Amino acid sequence: MAYQILLVISPVITMPFLSRSLGVTGIGKYSYSYTMTSYFVLIATLGCDTYGRREISYVKDSILERSERFWSIQIVKCIATIFVFVIYIIFCIISDNTIILLILGIHLINVPLNIGWYYQGIEKFRTLTTRGFTLKLIDLLFVIIFIHKPDDLTLYVVGSSTIALVTFVILWYDLRKTIFKIPIRRLTIKKDLRNSLVFFLPSIATSIYTLLDKTMLGIFTGDYIENGYYEQALKINQVFLKIVLAFGTVLLPQIAYSYKQGKYSEVNEYINKSMRYVYFMAFPIAFGLCSISDLFVPWFFGNEFLKVSMILQISGFIILFQGMSDTIGMQYLVAIGKQKKYIISLFIGAISNFLCNLVLIHALQSIGATIASLISEAIIVSFQIIFVKNKLEVNKLIKTSRNYFVSAIVMFIITKVVANQLDASIINTVIVVILGGFCYFAFLFFIKDPLIIDVVKSTLLKKTSNK
Repeated sequence: MAYQILLVISPVITMPFLSRSLGVTGIGKYSYSYTMTSYFVLIATLGCDTYGRREISYVKDSILERSERFWSIQIVKCIATIFVFVIYIIFCIISDNTIILLILGIHLINVPLNIGWYYQGIEKFRTLTTRGFTLKLIDLLFVIIFIHKPDDLTLYVVGSSTIALVTFVILWYDLRKTIFKIPIRRLTIKKDLRNSLVFFLPSIATSIYTLLDKTMLGIFTGDYIENGYYEQALKINQVFLKIVLAFGTVLLPQIAYSYKQGKYSEVNEYINKSMRYVYFMAFPIAFGLCSISDLFVPWFFGNEFLKVSMILQISGFIILFQGMSDTIGMQYLVAIGKQKKYIISLFIGAISNFLCNLVLIHALQSIGATIASLISEAIIVSFQIIFVKNKLEVNKLIKTSRNYFVSAIVMFIITKVVANQLDASIINTVIVVILGGFCYFAFLFFIKDPLIIDVVKSTLLKKTSNK
């Protein structure tokens, strides 16, 4: 819980601090450079993280099989990283931002060091959160103490990249307690390389939206300013997206395990619970951002970033579709071995994203890139629904959204009327957020939403038992 809270608090502190320290151009330059590095990281990873998480969840009860799967997948990651790193060095030398790109190369070194997928597969989330909490706190303190002006951009890149490296190195300390060394002749490296490539395709499609958006923004606009706007809005989105996807991260190994055991009704139950949670969180976030962005952006980012307000009003709905796609695509299709259909939906979305970017970025810059992503995410979900309509109770999944959609609309109308009468400030933003939360939960309670009623009942039972 403390780690999840820090994930929210950390960017709340660092984003406004970095906005004022580095400025919109500095933020944009970092965003564009990191995007270029991300292409190489994506290729070096080869889809091994998603593939490995699933494979480990299948054999989590056997230390022998678990060890074999781990070392085989790790060797694949190491080989891929070595080849990609050589190409990356050449790319850095011929690029304009050579120094920053070379420093960001630390993230390529992190690829084989990142074994978070293993801990997710064996459902040891505490190990990840404990280590992550400590390093996230260090990252927060580093920004506050050392980053104060635009010239500190290089120092920021060095610090953030190094802290990420340390985070992944520390994860290896506890590894010796859960696996042992395996002779290389027993490893299925070729098989895992081939299978990871299947997961490489969806990992490309999943990441292509933000990577393409930032790349095309930098190319079409000719400067880093629009990237700066888009980057800050995206960071806000990522904070909320982690909350929306949190339940799914826990459920994915359970769904894969239940399906492997032939417990299909249990799989459907997990999916229904996950989708309800997505609706419950995503609708108020999307409509809430529409209500408060004009109050929030000026004091949070500064007047240099006012355009972020409009981007947030659009991007909030991307969170909803990403949550739905994670539930249907990642948690169901991938977990049951139907990743080909998942890949198809993602590539259709990627193509539509590219085409929309060609038109919309020219006309609307960062706002156009956001609209393109929204359209693409909606297309992805539409195709995934078509793919699972004979396997899942799709009508039931969609109808589940009704309570949360209506409640969020009621919340939006009330909070927007109030927000329009207020000036941009911390206090006024907090007032509107509290009002919105009260309206949302009160209306859900009024219409007797099952999720809210269950929470109220369980709370009352706990109080009664404590007495």
